[in-house]
Amino acid sequence: MSLLAPRRLRTRFVLAGLAVVVATVAAGAFSVATFAAFSRDVGQELRRSRELIDLAAGMAGALEREDDALLVALTGDLERARRELAEQRATFDRLRLELEQAVDEPGEEEVAAAIAAHVAAYRAVGDELLAEAPRPAARERYHEAVNPALRRTLEDCERLRELGFRSMERTGLQARDRALGATGAVAAISAGGLLVTVLVALRLARTIIEPVGRLTVSLEAVRQGDFDRRVDVTSPDELGQLAEGFNRMAAALGELRRSDLGVAIRAKETLEATLHALPDAVLLVDPDGRIATANHRGRLVLAALEAAGAARVDDVPLPPDGRRAVREALRGEAPPVDRVERLRLRVALDGRALQLLPLAVPVPDYAPGRCGAVVALTDVTDFDRLDQLRMELVAVASHELKTPLTTLRMNLMLLAERREALDPRQQEILDTALTGCEELAETIEELLDLARIEGGQLRLALEPVDLRAVIARATGALRGRFDDAGVALEAVVHAAGPVVRGDPRRLTNVLTNLLSNALKYTPANGRVTVEVSRRDAGPAPPGLLQIAVTDTGRGIPHDLHERVFEKFFRVEHVRPDVTRSVPGAGLGLYLCRQVVAAHGGSIHAEPGPDGVGTRVAVSLPPADGEGAGGWQAGGSPVGE
Repeated sequence: MSLLAPRRLRTRFVLAGLAVVVATVAAGAFSVATFAAFSRDVGQELRRSRELIDLAAGMAGALEREDDALLVALTGDLERARRELAEQRATFDRLRLELEQAVDEPGEEEVAAAIAAHVAAYRAVGDELLAEAPRPAARERYHEAVNPALRRTLEDCERLRELGFRSMERTGLQARDRALGATGAVAAISAGGLLVTVLVALRLARTIIEPVGRLTVSLEAVRQGDFDRRVDVTSPDELGQLAEGFNRMAAALGELRRSDLGVAIRAKETLEATLHALPDAVLLVDPDGRIATANHRGRLVLAALEAAGAARVDDVPLPPDGRRAVREALRGEAPPVDRVERLRLRVALDGRALQLLPLAVPVPDYAPGRCGAVVALTDVTDFDRLDQLRMELVAVASHELKTPLTTLRMNLMLLAERREALDPRQQEILDTALTGCEELAETIEELLDLARIEGGQLRLALEPVDLRAVIARATGALRGRFDDAGVALEAVVHAAGPVVRGDPRRLTNVLTNLLSNALKYTPANGRVTVEVSRRDAGPAPPGLLQIAVTDTGRGIPHDLHERVFEKFFRVEHVRPDVTRSVPGAGLGLYLCRQVVAAHGGSIHAEPGPDGVGTRVAVSLPPADGEGAGGWQAGGSPVGE
């Protein structure tokens, strides 16, 4: 039975791995043993050669210093000469004994014997020279006998050093030859191991990949609806078991297709067809933010947004509020209704510039305990055009109403000049008509401002504006109305030199509008306060000047603090139980926000002190060079 024909895939892989491991371990063990022995032998030979060279150099040095001692004797210092001579001869003898123990080759032994013989001869003539010193004849004997004997001995030492160098050279050549041989052997073993690995891999590939390929083809056939497809079971191993499992699955799916549960599948297909038939672009998002599916219109919109093939909804360039709406829907939260104006998405599709409104709706129980979301991109292009036409109609109508209204006001004012001739009832009617004209004029002016803002034609006459003067004009114009209503009006400045760069008329209109709103919603015996301060802390950037109008009315519900600044929005329309109905078109605060934004500032509403009433704050950047005029901070009253 072949080693590669076991009944289980795991056994095949284990045996294949063992074969590869054995080949690798064999190559590694041989390499380690060979190079370890090689390193040991080369190291020993090199150490011995180095020892010979060092011994030869040491003996040569001792001989030369011994010769120096003989020369000292020729100068007449015999005592010193004998002492140094004895020391150097002892050093030489010690080194020569080490040499006799180190040499183990014939050439080296011959050189060592020659050194011993020549040293004996040199010492004999040296002793004779020492006995004759320091007579003149001793010098001649040194040159005739002693020095030649020294040279012969030094030549023997040099021969010994040369033998050491040659031994090192020979060791290097032997090391090269042995390394080449070992490398060849390791390469042969590695090639054998590689061959075994390749054979094992080919065998495994043939016995595993082919059945997997047949199984893949069958899976694709089942995916396309061919539930009668089967895979041949050719082995009893895991692949065979997988093939049997696939066959059982295909049979079960076929039964499912033919059973009543097939109705559910057809219902799902019908639902998908319905989704694709919707005129709006629709994206289905799973709880992890991935786009599970999209209808045909949705794919067209994604392509127009250069997001074709986007895997996640975060990859779609939705407006910021649209992304937030999707995240809220995935958390199961209902879509907010106060962001419609900011959710518009512009896209060019089929040669048309479309306005799309992204709406995200939660899909509860998309997965156990988790929500998905449906994102519908509704085409509101026609509604947007209708809104533009409405604004144009408002602008035209408002402009055309100004002429007859001016005529009516002039006639009423002329009639008012002779009010003494009228009875009290007629005077009351005249006053009511004049008040109605004034309110109508304000409404027309608001509508014209709205048209200018929507058309991008709002123009500001910018100049340094002292907020004290703005407060004085606004409070002065409304003081009578406050007194008639029994509402106290107070203005206080807490900032030095409150000067901004802005349009004084527009800023006065903003403050007048805020004060009028506060008066409308503040009951008798209430209070309205105007404060100017410098914001060095809090949510606004430091250094801004802030005008705050605070009333003591019933206040605006917390969830409507932002909506009151929307166009045509009124609290009474959504919370009739919260506040009484007062006249107005719902444009004042919207226009205030637009004018303040044009000045580079911001406006927001918040509860009043201790939760009583409403506080509307306008933040404006100060003008350059503010502080002129010597105004002192500390709560000085304005317009009193």
